[in-house]
Amino acid sequence: MIDSVVSFLVDITPRVNSDAMTQSIRVGVGMFLLSIIVSWADETGAELEKEAAGAERKWVSLAPVKEGMGSWKALNFGGEGDTTWKEGTLTIEEGAELSGVVFRGKDLPEAPYELELEARRTSGVDFFCGLTLPVRDSKTCVTFICGGWGGGVVGFSSLDGMDASENETGSYQAFKDKEWYKIRLEIRKDSLKAWVGKRELVDVNTKGRKLGLRFGDIEKCAPLGLSTWQTTAELRGLRWRKLPE
Repeated sequence: MIDSVVSFLVDITPRVNSDAMTQSIRVGVGMFLLSIIVSWADETGAELEKEAAGAERKWVSLAPVKEGMGSWKALNFGGEGDTTWKEGTLTIEEGAELSGVVFRGKDLPEAPYELELEARRTSGVDFFCGLTLPVRDSKTCVTFICGGWGGGVVGFSSLDGMDASENETGSYQAFKDKEWYKIRLEIRKDSLKAWVGKRELVDVNTKGRKLGLRFGDIEKCAPLGLSTWQTTAELRGLRWRKLPE
């Protein structure tokens, strides 16, 4: 290919010092073609990296594939309500206090990751989404509470031993019964973020902070579980995906 290009350029160039000119053209054309090859290789490599990153960040659904509980197990709190998965939606019936399920599958989220779901309260007066999940590792967990402490507190429990109603992640939001709310969490080893709908409600740096679960029955939900308090709720669309470091 180089020889063909060189012959063409020599033929259209005045015959002055043709040997030196031919060599000069040969070198120039070679460098030009080499730059094209290198550029093509860089673009191909970038595309492959992009595809690999995209494959790594695919959403992983946590809902059972078939009817039934799948990788989820109903928890025995004493006085708990019934729990059922049907067509990708989990129903947690109101209990005397806590009711809920724990995940026993292999697709456990690992930080950094984002997780999302939709939830709604159909009856009751307290939290309709108590999402316990791993943060720094599978043994270090917190619970994201939506609608707690009488129906309106949103936040993470616990930071430095303080519940969502006591630490800086807590805020008060009004929730309507039977209305779906989209929840999205971003979990990194040194930070926690949370959105309800389009509103970012939590953005906290957790470096050097003590993270853990509130003492008591909620510990049964670790490392990944869903629960309610004296409330009937429906939850759907539960999935997670890995985030870049």
